[in-house]
Amino acid sequence: MPTIETSIWLAIKARVETLPLAYPKAWAGQKFTPPFGGVPVMPLPYLRIGRVTANPSRMFIGDGKPYDRNGFIIITLVYPLGQDQAVYDQIAGQIAEHFSDKTKMPMNGLCVSVPSYPHIVEGYEDNGYWSIPVRVPWRVFA
Repeated sequence: MPTIETSIWLAIKARVETLPLAYPKAWAGQKFTPPFGGVPVMPLPYLRIGRVTANPSRMFIGDGKPYDRNGFIIITLVYPLGQDQAVYDQIAGQIAEHFSDKTKMPMNGLCVSVPSYPHIVEGYEDNGYWSIPVRVPWRVFA
């Protein structure tokens, strides 16, 4: 049986996999080579997936009671430089919409939810790419 932490990650990962974008995904802890293609061959966009978790908060005094667990998934759009800001914002907005508030992600008896709308963080240049993090909050009682 997967741990609570594993079930939370699997629920979130399953939702990320259903994003309506065909970009390759660079998952935390896995090897990844940024994609190149086209004629002439040039860098292609991709998504970098990371996470941040907070300490579980005890909700009740009794032993074995659920904890309030929460954190953020950071889905960073990594796009080659050269587009108008509106192009980057449009794609980041699609990521945010996919995780709109009240999104439910069930897994192994848990239900991970998105308690508020994701935050599109200001983009920044990084080695020839424009990177825009989308910060998706999550929460579960388990």
